[in-house]
Amino acid sequence: MVLAVSLVVFETGSQQPWQTLLLPLVIAAAALALVQNLAAVAFGTLILAVIHSDFSASDWVPRLAYPVIAIAAAVALAAIAIKRFRQTMIATREARWANRDTPGN
Repeated sequence: MVLAVSLVVFETGSQQPWQTLLLPLVIAAAALALVQNLAAVAFGTLILAVIHSDFSASDWVPRLAYPVIAIAAAVALAAIAIKRFRQTMIATREARWANRDTPGN
């Protein structure tokens, strides 16, 4: 419901901070609640924040807020990747040791 209302209220050409920053963050939160996959939402957020970043803009949202959001999304993706890598390494190590501990090997 929140996602649908946010999409209806969203105006693509608006320069108001609640339209350019607050509403996209609400949409991202609603998408996270819908898909329940932080990595997918962080990846989409990273891509959109990088695309909309403009360091020469006069408005603070594309000049400062979007790069900060992109960095936060990149850190979240890196943390998720590291966590998943470590879990995989632990699981494969346990599987290798389980095979070594069986009699006859």
